[in-house]
Amino acid sequence: MVAEQTLDIRLMQGAQLDFYNSKAFSPAYIAGRGGGKTWAFVTKAMTYALNNPNGRGVLTQPTFPMIRQNFMPVWEEQFGSLGGVARPNGLWEYRIFQQGTPTEIYFKNGFVYDLRPATNEMAEKFRGATYCVVGMDEIRNEDQLQCYLALLPTLRQKGYPLQFFVTSTPEARRPWIRKIWTDHVNPITDPPEPLPPEDYPKFISRMRDNWHLPEDAKRRMEQMYGSSRFGRQELDAEDVALEGTAFEEFGSVHNRRPSEDDVFQKTVYGIDFGATSPTALYELRLDLSDRVWCTWEFYKRNADDYDWIMALKDRNPNAIVYCDPSRSEKEMEELRRRYGVNLKRSSVKRFDDRVRLWRNRLALRDGVPRMFIDFGACPNLVSELNNLAFAQARIGEYSVDRWEPGSSDHGFDGGAYGLSAFDRNLSIKPLTVQREYSRYY
Repeated sequence: MVAEQTLDIRLMQGAQLDFYNSKAFSPAYIAGRGGGKTWAFVTKAMTYALNNPNGRGVLTQPTFPMIRQNFMPVWEEQFGSLGGVARPNGLWEYRIFQQGTPTEIYFKNGFVYDLRPATNEMAEKFRGATYCVVGMDEIRNEDQLQCYLALLPTLRQKGYPLQFFVTSTPEARRPWIRKIWTDHVNPITDPPEPLPPEDYPKFISRMRDNWHLPEDAKRRMEQMYGSSRFGRQELDAEDVALEGTAFEEFGSVHNRRPSEDDVFQKTVYGIDFGATSPTALYELRLDLSDRVWCTWEFYKRNADDYDWIMALKDRNPNAIVYCDPSRSEKEMEELRRRYGVNLKRSSVKRFDDRVRLWRNRLALRDGVPRMFIDFGACPNLVSELNNLAFAQARIGEYSVDRWEPGSSDHGFDGGAYGLSAFDRNLSIKPLTVQREYSRYY
């Protein structure tokens, strides 16, 4: 009965349909915004389940909330008439809920999908699992390489066609995606070792190709993104160059949360004041090995002084806070008097000094950085460091004294002001030589 079930497959001719039909080991559907990635993802997943009774697979989203926010609405729009809440006795049902979100999809033919977030913490938990199919949606979000590598060995269920399909919009700051499905090389070997192209085909679709999108929506996106590098990536699904990125080494290696065994010798705070832009405040702690840990973030648009000061009082009432050195002494004295906050001027004012502060701390020495950031506690800072790029003065040339227009740098600035308390002497000052002359009488 299940095998005879007819699906209403509504896919676009071209890349989307070719991805759905691909029997390659690890096909990728790389599409622009609005390119129908999740739609193709759920359709391919459903067809595999119905054609392979009693198998087990896993479907991932970048985070746990995205299972509910991104995956479930598309799955239910496409297949709600076949099961779930609409048809309790249908072909499929959700099982094992956590925080209102299912962690399994069970099919009447015995097939089961695990629903999981593709976080770094989850990668280790995939060890020991056995699957016949894996699907990862939106692999550009977060840093999912560790999950991809962890899930690869799980494809070993005997008697089934093994497949690992993925979807994504290109992302210059995730070069492993380009290496696997464009360059067809191993992303973790040095030098890169070749991968068989027939196992890793890429199906490309532009936003403009999706005839389901209203023309006015397409026009607005094209007007906003224009012919920029970002537009070519987000709308045309191009692999754009990584040139101009400020912090290329920043990634999952910097993600660490302090344990009870970590000992800190000094804690300071750095703040970038905002008016209509966000106010960004960070807690920075120096350990006994001279490594800085960023462990807390206050990031709020339209925040007044009362907002950040109350948040700081709750966190650390005796905090020392370093701020933009251009803030007037009169303003700082008023804040000290009114709220009792220990406010100091940062020693860094120049743009290049702030960049150097961050680069010196994020740089890897023998694979280990001089700074860790709790990604879960500081999501806005992580987003900024991933996306900051120098302005392109002309094609192929980048300015080193300003960011690309529209870049958010409030967390970058706030963190730099705090880092200045640990790394003060950044600017190279002219050497002054005093000479003594012998005097002859």
